[in-house]
Amino acid sequence: MRRDVFFRQVSVQVVSLLICLLLFCVRSGNAADGVSTMLRFPELNIRAGEPVLLKAYFYNEGLDTMKFIFPDSLSLRVQTADGASVLVTAVETGSSPDAVLGHGEFLTKEYNVVLPKTYYGVMDISMADSPDTEVLINILNGEGIDEAILAGPPAETANEDYPSLDSLFSLYQPYVVNFAVYEPMYFLVGADPSESKFQISLKYRPINPAGSLSQQYPWLSGLHFAYTQTSFWDLASDSAPFEDTSYKPEVFYLTRNWPDRPFWLKGLFFQGGLQHESNGRDGESSRSTNTVYFKPIFIFYNADSELGLQISPKLLAYFDNSRKNNPDLADYRGNVEFEIKLGKASGLVSTTYLRFANRGTSIQTDLSYPVSKLLKNNFDLFLNIQYSYSLAESLINYKERNQSLRIGFSIVR
Repeated sequence: MRRDVFFRQVSVQVVSLLICLLLFCVRSGNAADGVSTMLRFPELNIRAGEPVLLKAYFYNEGLDTMKFIFPDSLSLRVQTADGASVLVTAVETGSSPDAVLGHGEFLTKEYNVVLPKTYYGVMDISMADSPDTEVLINILNGEGIDEAILAGPPAETANEDYPSLDSLFSLYQPYVVNFAVYEPMYFLVGADPSESKFQISLKYRPINPAGSLSQQYPWLSGLHFAYTQTSFWDLASDSAPFEDTSYKPEVFYLTRNWPDRPFWLKGLFFQGGLQHESNGRDGESSRSTNTVYFKPIFIFYNADSELGLQISPKLLAYFDNSRKNNPDLADYRGNVEFEIKLGKASGLVSTTYLRFANRGTSIQTDLSYPVSKLLKNNFDLFLNIQYSYSLAESLINYKERNQSLRIGFSIVR
């Protein structure tokens, strides 16, 4: 498939979906317009950069009793007296069932939030889209507490309207908090440099989970758009060409933590979606496919040992493969994948991907360890070692089995 045709098809699909969502918004009305939100921090003095508990109060100012869906996250704005601000996200401490909220009644829910390390002193915190929800708190410098800090921000930063570009950027980009990482992101150099590899991946949730549309149709808050790009880089050649690149736009739906899961299961999520993949080339080198998939996610966690285990089987169905250049891709990639992740968030983590296909089984294993553990918390990266013994690792030579060892760094594992 030619690159211009591919992007035209994707653009038409995305625009059509957005138009449908906008029409849906107009028809849905404002079910939660009568609900106001108030914020409270149980602690008066909070250290910058450390997690803190936030309590949100949801008050029904309307005249009618309504069904209320607790949002799983809140977008907050932290603002200094000088007007500089930054956006942060507060995440629910546990799932809550739907509730009935009568006239003049309120419900409460607790959220965890980490306040930025560079903001301390007396701060205004409010909902990102509702400045009237502001509350004043005193944020202490995480490096220590003294009289100067208790009095307010340091003198050298007090005259700065915006201490960072991000703080200014957030003033007119309130939806940036809806962006998140998706698949692992890394840059790895192969033991054979011709087999180097890097990957970037992001997802975006377009519908506000605390908005009226999500309140009336709570399932909508699980809708995401995503984009992943995987490139295979030949660093051994003089011109260092890219051997192949996979462009993977995607739309998927992800549930909240399933409320009826067994007590011994820390997390149970269900994800399903539609993904297009193309290498953006033409002629005999062109490769493309589409998949629809379903993936349950099981998470086990022991608080005493801090050891976690994630098991995610994935079922795929292929459609509209390139009939000319890769009609039998499913025979090499298969219809069943397993992701198994084991380790500690603060230490070593092993991630293994298994694919089962008619032409054989493929495996990829990543071992990652925080560099900050080795270099006194100065670098926010993971040391990453990857071993792959796979069919169809890239689209261009999907019929060939590739064995490679790579080492490098990842920012998401």
